Amino acid sequence: MRVVLRVVLRVVLSSEFWVLSSGSWVLGSLGCGRSLPCDNIACAENIIRKKEPTEMHLTQPEVELFYKLWCTLLWGVNEKHGIVPKFKKPDILDNCHKSIFFGIRTQIWEKPEMIDDFLLGDYSSGLDESEREIIAGWRKHYVEGKFLILKHLAKYSVFMTFDAQEKLYGVCGISDSIEETVCFNLPILVKAVLIPFKGRIIYDSFFNLYNMTFGGGMKKGFNESYKRTKESTGIIVSMDEPAAPAKPRESKPKPAEPAPPQAADTKGANVPKAMSARYVEVAEIIEAFCDDLLDAEFKEICLRALAKLCRKRPSPVASGRARTWACGIVYAIGSINFVFDRSQPYYMPATDIAEWFGLAKSTAGSKSAEIIKLLNISYYDLEFSLQKIIKNRPWFL
Repeated sequence: MRVVLRVVLRVVLSSEFWVLSSGSWVLGSLGCGRSLPCDNIACAENIIRKKEPTEMHLTQPEVELFYKLWCTLLWGVNEKHGIVPKFKKPDILDNCHKSIFFGIRTQIWEKPEMIDDFLLGDYSSGLDESEREIIAGWRKHYVEGKFLILKHLAKYSVFMTFDAQEKLYGVCGISDSIEETVCFNLPILVKAVLIPFKGRIIYDSFFNLYNMTFGGGMKKGFNESYKRTKESTGIIVSMDEPAAPAKPRESKPKPAEPAPPQAADTKGANVPKAMSARYVEVAEIIEAFCDDLLDAEFKEICLRALAKLCRKRPSPVASGRARTWACGIVYAIGSINFVFDRSQPYYMPATDIAEWFGLAKSTAGSKSAEIIKLLNISYYDLEFSLQKIIKNRPWFL
């Protein structure tokens, strides 16, 4: 799913749009805090107005502190590096055009060492130690990139990254919640810089929206990634808090070591001893299917994929139903070898594969996508392609 989305991103980068009528970036909680025109980066009307307390955005004193530090940093960096023509040092209620701040902000995240220069120079002399520590935290912990806004929860909105290992961040709004700031249906693709503030995660007051819509299949994939990542690593809600110390374990008698697992007969497959019994369990199902509906070469390739999954540490095959893994492997190998193409002599509908294993087509497809991702395979992958596919396309070699 991540690969597909990256391809889509390359196509639609020119389709990014600007929510504000006169500007190029969402000034989320700047100005009015919503997708309405506002020419000021620090709007006095917005700062003064009273709002009901909520955990989805900062409190009024926190809003004022954030803009004090953010505006001081932007001004000080510009004084030092001359990014735009110099201007009077702003305070929270000054009316300064947003484009001035945007140009400085872009340079700061391209060269974050500018923050170090600011903290070491005279331009930060008016800040106390706690305020300097907040800005130092931005330098140390900021996360820049493209994110999917997936959910609006009670305390924050969930941003998901597209790194090799997905991460989930719980992001608070500034003077408005993210939900109020970006009034669009989820999921939404944005480009943003996330920073820590007072034990929470916010954004640096700017983010870029991309004019994209996602089909049902991609939304389902995003939701599966969200659930998987939430279960494995959870949602990151603070960047600068130290890890909680582990509780000392009570002294207990050391239990007797379990007997080493007995290796099952894997018929020569290269799998760890601990996974041999599981390998045999799944392999027997794959062999029965291939003997019934396909051929020996297809069976050998599927078993090769199974062995490779068993060698991963930890092996994902260790948990879950054996029939689901067997079906997912057959489905994945079949898909990259064009089994679902009616023009092929070994054509087989995806529904037939799923029904043989007693699974829904959606379950088979989901497990197949997981396996393709785990093995990093694609069409014309030599390791998992049928010889007839390779011979019919000598240009691939």
